[in-house]
Amino acid sequence: MASCTIQVDKKEENVIVIPDVNYQADQTMQLKLKEMRKKKPDGEPLYKVYKDLPLIDVHNHQSPEFPYREWDRLGVDRTVLFGGISEPEAMKTDELAWKDYEERPEQVYPSFAGINIYSEKGIAYTKKNLEKGYLNIGELAAASTYSPIVSSVKWKAETPSSGKLNEIYKLAGRYKVPVLLHIDPAYGPPIAGLQRVLTRFPKVNFIYAHANVASSPENIEALLSKYSNLFIDFYAGYTEYDEGSEYELKDFVPLMEKYPDRFLFGSDSGYGIGYDGAIAAIYEMIDLLSDKTAVKVAYQNYESLIERQPPTQTQMKKIKSLSKSSAKYKLNKREANDLIMKLTDKRKKEGS
Repeated sequence: MASCTIQVDKKEENVIVIPDVNYQADQTMQLKLKEMRKKKPDGEPLYKVYKDLPLIDVHNHQSPEFPYREWDRLGVDRTVLFGGISEPEAMKTDELAWKDYEERPEQVYPSFAGINIYSEKGIAYTKKNLEKGYLNIGELAAASTYSPIVSSVKWKAETPSSGKLNEIYKLAGRYKVPVLLHIDPAYGPPIAGLQRVLTRFPKVNFIYAHANVASSPENIEALLSKYSNLFIDFYAGYTEYDEGSEYELKDFVPLMEKYPDRFLFGSDSGYGIGYDGAIAAIYEMIDLLSDKTAVKVAYQNYESLIERQPPTQTQMKKIKSLSKSSAKYKLNKREANDLIMKLTDKRKKEGS
């Protein structure tokens, strides 16, 4: 994890906030994982075997529920949290995700998906949330015909560049936040549209939600080989436990080993199979991967996307307004959120 460096200088007459977007992955975790594997007891649940391996779930709709006890039990260290997607109701669950983040900032990465892509209000909403400190955009319904839920949402796009989506991608690039996109079907115009936005916005990090649900390893590789700004949200639970899956987890291992920096794990809240099954399948996939790849996919790839986000102007102004004495802060966007929460809490305690 990136560290927040705070230097207090009594001679300073103001508060200085310096962006720090350098990310250094924990180089010792591969060796730690190797030791976990050496000591693996027969019959031990994998979530217990790998309890000391950080795990990030990059796709979770549980903001109305916030089941952190389940996350704790199953060893999910951080969760990219949102609720509804691409409809007015999602704006409410966006707020809930932020409240959950304030309650447990060490476990939640707040995301938002209640964006009206057909109105200027959607652009303003996106900018406001990014300035506030949200760390992820999505899941956005960038195209959907077959999904019984997503295909009927009010603000669904017809293609990944419908409405104001291109303007939203520009904001994502400016703020360095990843964008999680739902796309179905996994062929024809929706995929052609995805390729166009990947080409047009090469500095935006796009995450293809549950890409393995309807795509073969070969089709996913065709995208990864062309677009370095594409990440794959791998829904291991579907491949392992859903009767509709045409593949097994082992079928995707060579692809993950070939592109170890481009895969992420998502539970999709256990859609179709249950949350426990979704997390169990993630650990089963981890068990098949090399130490290096497992560590990257389990958490370091997504952690890198978070830790390289700079603080926003709104955050920096908030820090300056909350700081009583002269100080110099060197931090990224997530660390700015943490500091604002701490300074706000301190102010409340001093005022009580």
